[in-house]
Amino acid sequence: MKDGYWLVGFQYELTGNLYSLGRIPKCKSAMLKHLKPGDRVLVAGVGHGTEAIEASKLGAKVTAVDLSETMISQFRKRIAKENPPNEIRVINDDIFNIRETGQYDMVISSFFLNVFSETRVVEVANHLGTLVKPGGYFVVGEFVLPEKTGWRGIVQRLNWYFAISFYSLTTEAVFHPVWNYAGLVEGSGCKIQEIEYFTICGVKLYWSILGEKT
Repeated sequence: MKDGYWLVGFQYELTGNLYSLGRIPKCKSAMLKHLKPGDRVLVAGVGHGTEAIEASKLGAKVTAVDLSETMISQFRKRIAKENPPNEIRVINDDIFNIRETGQYDMVISSFFLNVFSETRVVEVANHLGTLVKPGGYFVVGEFVLPEKTGWRGIVQRLNWYFAISFYSLTTEAVFHPVWNYAGLVEGSGCKIQEIEYFTICGVKLYWSILGEKT
């Protein structure tokens, strides 16, 4: 059965890398520096699994979840190719069916929340927050919230709208403005501890947000 990524899933990772001039993969992995060997990590909307593979190589016990059969297939191929040292638990299911409340040292959402509508994205972020154990981390890597005025804000909006226009036409992603992902992290019950920005020509285009579960 075809899913929402049957058309673009095979080249999803390559497209993101080229479009962002290599910033997106760096954004995905930026907060893995906070992991310790043996930490339990959940990657929501794993896609091709850049951060899942790297987390495994750092000694984490990784659970990777994606509803798309296409993406899960691509991820399994990558696992077979890269042979990470620790076995990765792969789940092809809706993230809401993962009910392991408070079980994870780190929950990662990289360019996953941006596919949802305004109402749904709040529900998803809040659910992900419930999976983080007290003192653990909720990490979101995404398109940066545009500045309200000035040319940088225009560039930030164009960067987002080019991307969402393509993916709303080729996948099941919903067309919408950039969400306030820092606000979503805080709304899920996590306190922001660190933000790292990724720039092109001096313009902040992507950010990785680290929230600690209180």
